[in-house]
Amino acid sequence: MKPPVTAAPDTTSTSKPPEAKPPAAPDAYSDFTAPEGYTLDKDAIAAVTPIFKELGLSQEAAQKLVEVHAKQMIDAAKAPQSAYETMRNDWVAKAKSDPDMAKAVNGDKTGLDAVKLDMGRALNAIGDPALAAEFKAAMDLTGAGDHPAFIKTFWKLAQFATEGKHVTGGGPSPHGQQAPGTTNRPSPAAALYPNLPH
Repeated sequence: MKPPVTAAPDTTSTSKPPEAKPPAAPDAYSDFTAPEGYTLDKDAIAAVTPIFKELGLSQEAAQKLVEVHAKQMIDAAKAPQSAYETMRNDWVAKAKSDPDMAKAVNGDKTGLDAVKLDMGRALNAIGDPALAAEFKAAMDLTGAGDHPAFIKTFWKLAQFATEGKHVTGGGPSPHGQQAPGTTNRPSPAAALYPNLPH
């Protein structure tokens, strides 16, 4: 006869060890730190601090949320500026490669530099330095001064508004004036008496 089988005692405990409690929310949060070069909006921090407390967030946990939010705000602020700069750089590249403007010549300047010189002379021709400065500032602020259509239009208008360029003399034109001592017109006597020998 076999001896009765007895169950081995259960050495595994069904009770779980107590879990570590997360740090409790402090009575008052100390100042949160912002990324280097930036400051946190005091009103926004004041609005969100009671929510941190309600959620029972520790100082460290709340700081992590502040950092995530700050990074998102910085990225959101940089995105439009980056798109704006890319657009302006694209406009400048198109203006430089415009076939009409690439052929521009003004003294020792060629291409877009010659176009800018013409445009600058047109602004000076206005005779109001303060107005010219305000106009330039508006073009820089809005970026419109980099747009190829604006540059080309203003350049064409500038050519009407500025003085003509120096023309090198090569003697009188055969269609107008004549060189001294030469004439194609008859003398006064020959004009009065065309049938007389000269």
